[in-house]
Amino acid sequence: MKTLYPWISLPVIVSTMLVALVAVEVHAADPAEAKTIGRTIREQPELSRFLEVLEKSEIISDLSENTRSRFTVFAPVNGAFEKLPEGAVTTLLDPRNDDRLEEVLRFHVLGRSEPAFALEKYALLRMLTGQFVSIDYPAGKIGEASFTGKAISCSNGVIYLIDTVLTPSTDDLFQRLQKDGRFSIFTRAITASRQGKLFQNMHGLYTTFAPTDEAFEKLPPELVESLFKPENDERLEDIIKHHIVQGIVAAGKVPGYRSLGVADVVPRSAFGQQINFKATADGPTIDGAAVIEADLPCANGIVHVIDSVIPPVEKSLLDLLREEERFTTLVSLLEATGLDLPVASSSEFTIFAPINEAWEKSPYAELINDPTGLNREALFGILARHVITGKHVSENSIAYEKLRTIHGAPIYLTRDGEDRRISEVAINETDTEAFNGLINAIEAVIDDPMELPEGDISTVDAIEFVRETLEQAAPLYGDGQYELCWRYYTRRGYEFLSKYSAFIDDQQRQRFAGAIEDDQPVFQFAAEAWSSRNAYRDVLRILEQREDRIQDSYLMQVPDRARFGR
Repeated sequence: MKTLYPWISLPVIVSTMLVALVAVEVHAADPAEAKTIGRTIREQPELSRFLEVLEKSEIISDLSENTRSRFTVFAPVNGAFEKLPEGAVTTLLDPRNDDRLEEVLRFHVLGRSEPAFALEKYALLRMLTGQFVSIDYPAGKIGEASFTGKAISCSNGVIYLIDTVLTPSTDDLFQRLQKDGRFSIFTRAITASRQGKLFQNMHGLYTTFAPTDEAFEKLPPELVESLFKPENDERLEDIIKHHIVQGIVAAGKVPGYRSLGVADVVPRSAFGQQINFKATADGPTIDGAAVIEADLPCANGIVHVIDSVIPPVEKSLLDLLREEERFTTLVSLLEATGLDLPVASSSEFTIFAPINEAWEKSPYAELINDPTGLNREALFGILARHVITGKHVSENSIAYEKLRTIHGAPIYLTRDGEDRRISEVAINETDTEAFNGLINAIEAVIDDPMELPEGDISTVDAIEFVRETLEQAAPLYGDGQYELCWRYYTRRGYEFLSKYSAFIDDQQRQRFAGAIEDDQPVFQFAAEAWSSRNAYRDVLRILEQREDRIQDSYLMQVPDRARFGR
């Protein structure tokens, strides 16, 4: 008898069937018999009290039988229950308190499996209850508890032993501030401005930047008292709203959330203005106020403690420029060309503002001496390439970004560590905020931007760009300069996406963007750099194959033509 596939022997068929049967048998195994978290807890004598409580809850079934999901359990040892007030466990186990029991237990469970090296990165964790708990794994702390012993790996997650039962907070933002003792003036202002409901809203998550009493004492006493007068109700309301943001914007890393200081994270307050974060040599700041303490969790969000009140900005871009002696030349040119009117209006702009010394260089010195006639037209074009529409933050920008000025020309914003540039001109001071925009002080006038029309950019250009990137990055990695290498890959990656993304499809573009995206503080630079390198190599192969297909149509006519593929 002839077989359909004569090259397959009988032993191969038999062995394949046996493997399939074994696979079916393994798949059909009872999940409860696997080394799940629930079963592991049952086998740990030091977790007998925790098991006693767990077995009264609904979550025990997930921890014991759910092998499709992954969990991290922070399990209190027996001694942790002895620290509780007398009768606390009995009260929890009362059927009338089932909801509270479930809440307490779920506050010990994270809905993902996190190894120790991952926990080292985090400042907060969002537990199954939806509430946050602070964590400092290198210091051995989570909430009020300390870690004891090593992590225990299970088939559906990991267990960490802790010495104290974690208690989920029921305090909202307002209650947390009231109980702290450092925010009596701020809480009084919240009440007076009738914004208490915003801070007490349990149907959302919020981040508040809370000024201490000492922060208010920096202000003139008569100013503080005037804010509480009925005629200043609106002003006080605006100030309070500018201290709270919808959503979680943590200073440290939180799984599933983006943090302050990473690319394109620009929170907007309930008042409607941006809140600008800067990492300075003296520590992080929020709208110029120093962050004293960060990431304090409560039931409906987190608190950052700041040392100054941060009122919303009331001055326009033109007002701010006029106040600065270093921008007198720029202001005079704006007035001479009529651009002073837009930057004083309610429309939003971002200005890259050359300081006075920048205009003293040729050919600008000759133009500004007589800003009339044809010179006025030339100056308008020069000034226009320093202005873009909208508020565009430079401090926390992505590593490379193509921007369009108000007359359509491209300029390029780059960020490499602490160095920020606009079309190769250094930005000396970033993101001074006005109510209608942002000012970035720069040390030179931006040259007339030049770029190839999109039709003149080819796959070959993209290939050469990627090859150059790999060649330049390789020595950095080889010398152990992993962070520098990763930053280089990231900056060049954003530049590639800006210039050449049309040469790869959407799926490839998303994969590449995910590999080079600067979306969180990075701790393992070597691994990140290596992943980026692999992403570039994948893109290079795709581009070479694309170019080969283009060239294949010419091979019959020009058989000696070089091909990119291997």
